[in-house]
Formats: sequence, structure tokens, C-alpha cells
Amino acid sequence: MRKKELKIQELKISYRKKYIILDDIKMVLLEHKGKKPEISENSFVSPMATLIGDVKVNDNVIIWPGAIIRGENASINIGEYTTIFDGVLLFTRSQKSSIHIGRYCIIETGVSILGCFLEDYVQILEGSLIYEESSIGEGAVVLNNSEVPPGLTIPARAVVKGIPVEKKREQTRNDVLDQKERAHHYAQLFLRINQHLPNAQGYLLTLPDFIKMMLKREE
Repeated sequence: MRKKELKIQELKISYRKKYIILDDIKMVLLEHKGKKPEISENSFVSPMATLIGDVKVNDNVIIWPGAIIRGENASINIGEYTTIFDGVLLFTRSQKSSIHIGRYCIIETGVSILGCFLEDYVQILEGSLIYEESSIGEGAVVLNNSEVPPGLTIPARAVVKGIPVEKKREQTRNDVLDQKERAHHYAQLFLRINQHLPNAQGYLLTLPDFIKMMLKREE
């Protein structure tokens, strides 16, 4: 048996020993005013997430447990290869507060977005709050526990922090490419899990085990 095949077999055995295989748990999908969530077959949405109304989840998106995505008053679009981590709230509070999240974005645990346009390759770190009608440029980073006020435009590649946010520095082109690669790697990890364990719910992985798997590159 080749080395790569052996690694895959060991992963299957280890996973089945440690985690329950779930076949019949369904995520909460609620129709609102005649609109219901649209989810790509190539995305990975935890059955412990809640999606309501006018929500579109595109290819290779990952949505973790406890995420609440409420497209009740305006649309929410989540671009390809974006990861929405645990406990994230996306909520359109008014008709003017639509949410667009670009491709290869990472929205970390506990972030709340109440209406915003995010370009590609954006990263929002833990516990941050993004208000309505704001805009975040390509490759920008909002550092943890920060607050983006209503209507603010954050330029491309800016790294911002604070309440309200202030620019701390600017990312290089290589920094942005690293962000893209990290977002792509998250999606590819779950693609591999789904290929080798099609009936397994990957979101039951503990965070330390997820990080270990994430750091393993295919040879």
C-alpha cells in the first residue's frame, strides 16, 4: 500500500473511533416572505447552523456550528471558498443592509455582520462587529474585537483595529495571497473529509484535531 493511501486509511480508522457518524441530522432552513436559502451541493454547512430567508451559499463555502445567517430583510451572498466559523451572526436588519461576502474570505468565531460589502480575500477576526452600509476592500483584515461603524469604507489591504477601527498597517501582496491560500485550504480539507467519509459530519471534529488536519499537506 502506498504511503498516501495508508495515511487516508489511518484517518478513516481514527475518525470512526473518535466521532459519531450522522446521517439524519438536518440544518435549520427557514423560508421567509417567500424566499428560502439556496445552498450549493459543493458547500459544507453544519446541521447545527441556522439559515433564514434570502441567503445564497456558493461552491466550497464552509459554515460551522452555531452560525446564524438571517436574510430576512435583504439578501445575503456568501462567495466561493469562504469560511464562516462558529457562532457568527449575519443579519440584514433592514432593506438597505444587504450582506455580500466575497470569495476566499474568513469570518472568525463570534463575529457579527449587520450589513456590509466585503471584497475578496477579507479576514474578520474573532469578536468583531461590522455595521450597516460599510465596505471592506480586497485583502483587508479587521483585527479581533474591533468595530466598523455604519457607512465606513476600509481600503484594500488595510489592517484595522479598535472601537471604532483605525488603520494600523497595510498588507503586502504576498500577505493577501497567503490569506487566499489559507481560505482555500480550509475548503479543501472538508472536501477531502467528504470524499473519504461521505456520511461523516466533519464539524464534530474538535478544534485541536481540525488544526492538526489543516496543517497536514498532501505529499
